[in-house]
Amino acid sequence: MGAIKLEEVTEAQQQKEKELPPPLSKSEYCPELEKNIYLKGHIGQATLLIEELEEGEVANANTDLDPGGSWKPLNCTARHKMAVIIPYRDRKSHLVRLLDFLIPLLKRQFLDFRFIVTEQNGDNLFNKGRIMNAAFLFAQQKLNVNCVVFHDVDMFPQDDRTPYECPIINEPRHLGAFVSSLGYQLWYKEIVGGALAININDYLRVNGFSNSYWAWGGEDDDMGLKRILSNNFTIGRPNSDYVRFSMLKHVKRKRVQPKLVYKLLEEAEKRMATDGINEEGKWRIIKVDIRPLYYHLIVDVGDPPSDWNTK
Repeated sequence: MGAIKLEEVTEAQQQKEKELPPPLSKSEYCPELEKNIYLKGHIGQATLLIEELEEGEVANANTDLDPGGSWKPLNCTARHKMAVIIPYRDRKSHLVRLLDFLIPLLKRQFLDFRFIVTEQNGDNLFNKGRIMNAAFLFAQQKLNVNCVVFHDVDMFPQDDRTPYECPIINEPRHLGAFVSSLGYQLWYKEIVGGALAININDYLRVNGFSNSYWAWGGEDDDMGLKRILSNNFTIGRPNSDYVRFSMLKHVKRKRVQPKLVYKLLEEAEKRMATDGINEEGKWRIIKVDIRPLYYHLIVDVGDPPSDWNTK
């Protein structure tokens, strides 16, 4: 990401990043992304250094949001109704900065948006697939969205032309392909981690994420290699010249039981029809807190099988 001086974070710069487009006509559809003259291009990354940013500060700066971090343009008709789903565990500082970062960007793109933070109950081994599936069903059934963007909490777009709008049918869009921590290189063609946009019908068709991977790693490769590509979908990737992400530094978690992960990946296509969004008994949403900036889901994912035990 390069060296950034904290003094670069000026009040004027922050205000510029959060400016809204001027009013249009409610009778008109909002402009398509490629015709949107209100986008600014590069987004300054200096605000990522503000670790002490409080959730209340972001809420006070965005009083035009409805509960759940919901917003839609008042002066034109949004072309896309979407939800940003953020799988979460123990990174409150990252979460607040991400919300502060994305809210003005999504407004400038004239999207009808809301945020869902999905958190696993307890401190057991993490099952990212299950909490993402739970959040997807909440978004589909309770919020009636057209698409979702699964978004890691440490991924920050560098340009507001990054297309958060709903992707076309049969072409899920991998937004997080070119990341600072990976040298802005596409490591392999099946990768879909970091930030993935997918419409509702396509997610149901691939049966969502696998529920079988515990701890960290595996579910994203299962989605890209086995679910998306085996259904003859295309993984869409926007222009790498400007659709790039900064990844905040954090303590890397080691993959648990890598042999199990590799075995699951080898057998993923055989399990796909029965391992996914259609297994609602694998999780249970035990609490929904509608906060000013997001819907906060607490999800019980059960216990991992004994062969994942690391003790």
